[in-house]
Amino acid sequence: MSENLRNFTSALYGFDAVVKRMPADAWDNPSGCEGWTGRDVLQHQCAVVNGVEAVARTGAMAAPSAPDDVSDPVATWTACREQVSATLDQAGVLGQAGPFWFDAPDVDALIGFVQWDLLGHTWDLAQAGGLEAPLDEAAASSALAQVLERQDMLIESGRIGQPVDVPEDASVGDRYLGAIGRNPAG
Repeated sequence: MSENLRNFTSALYGFDAVVKRMPADAWDNPSGCEGWTGRDVLQHQCAVVNGVEAVARTGAMAAPSAPDDVSDPVATWTACREQVSATLDQAGVLGQAGPFWFDAPDVDALIGFVQWDLLGHTWDLAQAGGLEAPLDEAAASSALAQVLERQDMLIESGRIGQPVDVPEDASVGDRYLGAIGRNPAG
């Protein structure tokens, strides 16, 4: 297993942990992502994961693909998670050459980058449910490095907000959240 796959899988299952703990009546609550409910965050994250799965399955550029029906958010997410996991588990998938999203040269680099989105939206979804967000330290460290390398482009394209100052001794997860424009202090 590559380090990128390890971090992506950790981020995937961190999001999964929040999905499974979401109170049934919290899906339409505001999330940590301005203007989005918990259900919106889930639908977006399914779209990203479905897009990654399509790239990995076909070896060709594919767009994110949101599910039409998120009336059962847990079932919708579980299907997306299982499909991307099964696809990424196939021999040779990670080495398929791109370029893919963000000029990733192969599938391994693609998942190494997009895991930042999973981590950020894990925190966002947790805010909608009043839950703690499990941000794996290794994945957060990798995501922080990826975001800082492309921060200007991510801000200009509206993918992240303006950075939020966090204490110098903050955890790597909190530094990551600050880098993507989230205030981990609330």
